[in-house]
Amino acid sequence: MFTLVLGSSVDAHSGRTDSNGGHNCSEKSKVKGLCTGYHYHNGGSSSGGSSTGGSSTKASSSGGSTQTVPAAKPAGPSQEQIAQQEKVKGEKDGYAAGTTAGYKGSNENSSAIGTEAYTSGYMAGYQKGLEEGRQKLETEKRAAFDSGYTAGKNGATEEVPIVYSANPLVKGAYEDGFNKAVAEIDEMKKREYFTIGYEEGKKDIINVPKDVKDLYIQAYEEGYNKSQEELKNTYSKKGYDAALMMLKYKEPQLENQKFIDWYKEGFDSNKGVKKIQDEAYALGVSGKDYYLPEKYANAEVLFSHHYKLGAKQYTQNKKDNTTKAAGGVGVVALGWLARRFFVAKKTIS
Repeated sequence: MFTLVLGSSVDAHSGRTDSNGGHNCSEKSKVKGLCTGYHYHNGGSSSGGSSTGGSSTKASSSGGSTQTVPAAKPAGPSQEQIAQQEKVKGEKDGYAAGTTAGYKGSNENSSAIGTEAYTSGYMAGYQKGLEEGRQKLETEKRAAFDSGYTAGKNGATEEVPIVYSANPLVKGAYEDGFNKAVAEIDEMKKREYFTIGYEEGKKDIINVPKDVKDLYIQAYEEGYNKSQEELKNTYSKKGYDAALMMLKYKEPQLENQKFIDWYKEGFDSNKGVKKIQDEAYALGVSGKDYYLPEKYANAEVLFSHHYKLGAKQYTQNKKDNTTKAAGGVGVVALGWLARRFFVAKKTIS
């Protein structure tokens, strides 16, 4: 017993035991080589005896000798725990990949290589990250669009701020907002310049704007040309109508030679004048009474004049026919008298 007690004291090391009669080896004891891990002392519940260096001492049935047996190792993680750890790792990896893909605007599905638990966790994490990445992208795009729109309205340059430059989609949203604002301003300005050009065109004056966008100049010219075309139509119509009331062209008293030219073009373009003249003349030369067709109500001067020309010709024709008829009767009578004279002469002789 003395020997056993003495031997035990030589191998002793510091540290209290737990309820099972064992404890973990301290760092100092590991350095001294007294133990390496968890072990039992004084008949712990696992071995029933003292233990050093990862072994336990158990008394023999004879009561005198002892037998050393290996100490029991702590149990490792179960399969369920391993699967859960794999799933958690998969969810983390999938979430990171999904967030990146969603923020880039990707619509592609992802796949994972690994255990069934890892793959399951990865796909769940990927879908969650993908949705959150998309939401983040849309939020930043809306903010970028609004910022670009405001910058465009305020006349700022088109340069995209650094905060919106990292993601091409966010950058594009800023540019869309900027361009929308600029387009709205351009449309407003185009209407303004069109109106200016139109008003000046009506007055037949032109002041093409300078140092402005080409599209503003184009709008001004469109307005100017529109009113000039309307002016041309107005003076051409006057000339056209005058052709129905004039027997011969007479130049109008206008202050602008361009207006006079348009008036003359309209006068010459009235091809209906010839038809009116022919119908009026035919009515007159037929000897019928004068009447003005309703469709020529605005051309009475022209129609009446050519009717009179026709009526005059009718009178002349009638006179000529009468003369011819009288001449024919005289010839017949003279022939008859000559014959009677010849017969009488012959009878006397």
